[in-house]
Amino acid sequence: MKAIFVPTVKEAQGIFPDIELMLWKYGIFKAEYNDIMIFVIGITKTCAAFSASMVFNEFKVQEAVLTGICGAYRQSGLKVGDVVSIYRDFFADEAVFYRDRITSLNEMGFEFADEGSCRFDSYGSLPIVNSNTVSFLDGEGDISPLLHEKYGASVENMEGAAFGLVCNMLGIKAYQVRAISNFCGRRDTQEWNVKLALGNLKRLFE
Repeated sequence: MKAIFVPTVKEAQGIFPDIELMLWKYGIFKAEYNDIMIFVIGITKTCAAFSASMVFNEFKVQEAVLTGICGAYRQSGLKVGDVVSIYRDFFADEAVFYRDRITSLNEMGFEFADEGSCRFDSYGSLPIVNSNTVSFLDGEGDISPLLHEKYGASVENMEGAAFGLVCNMLGIKAYQVRAISNFCGRRDTQEWNVKLALGNLKRLFE
């Protein structure tokens, strides 16, 4: 079985506009699209890990696709609306932050996951990039450059590493496809365009 996972109802309805979402269990919504199950698993690492585990426990999922919007670091050269395939996703803020640097938990000797990250398979012919999964967002523009430099990631999201970790541990083939809806950093300079990002994902999955 192949299943697609989306963080929010808004994203699911924007990418798959004709689906009928129904509440399944544990606050998780599900629908069907071209004989493929769609699950809305919630935002943040905690919700993503819990929801994915519950779905995998009750459905025989062999391939899982996580999709939705993300932010891009301006240094990446990516544009709002670009669609990318995530290869490596870091637990970026499981770390100690200093004024000018970041020291990850793995570097401190608290090793977990694959050097503090998870891996996804490439999706089609999409550009392949690395991502940071974060629990907090940079509102002033000071932290984003540190995150970009530390992990060499092009984009950031709030669910990917946790979702990928569950898939990696259970041996489920996993993909992560994201469309850039904004830039990271200062809240007043992020150039949001969710409609463009979701429209491009809609065309991809059609």
